[in-house]
Amino acid sequence: MSSELRQRPRRNTPHNVRVIDEQSGRVLGRIVDITADGMMLVCQQPIAQGCVFFVRITLPVMVQNRSDVTVEARAVWCSPDTNPSFHKVGFAFLNLPGEEGFLLEDVMHRLNLVG
Repeated sequence: MSSELRQRPRRNTPHNVRVIDEQSGRVLGRIVDITADGMMLVCQQPIAQGCVFFVRITLPVMVQNRSDVTVEARAVWCSPDTNPSFHKVGFAFLNLPGEEGFLLEDVMHRLNLVG
């Protein structure tokens, strides 16, 4: 995604945060960086631009007695990773419900992922 379209700065996460497709139950990938608007995953399979998923983000810390957040996300770009076995995929969060949005923001603050 070009920097002109990004609303907020990305923050890399040193944590192993998995993202699971709620419909199939399979792991889509691991979060590399995240903002309140979206995330970038490293995935084993390419994901077509425009695909929409309800995903469960497994949180690296318990927040408000929760260990995960479920959000709707749309793939906005996909490109090969430097490791040819993987792909980088950018997702934009859609219709982020207030409670889930606040929870995600809380996690990002606790992990120093927000400037």
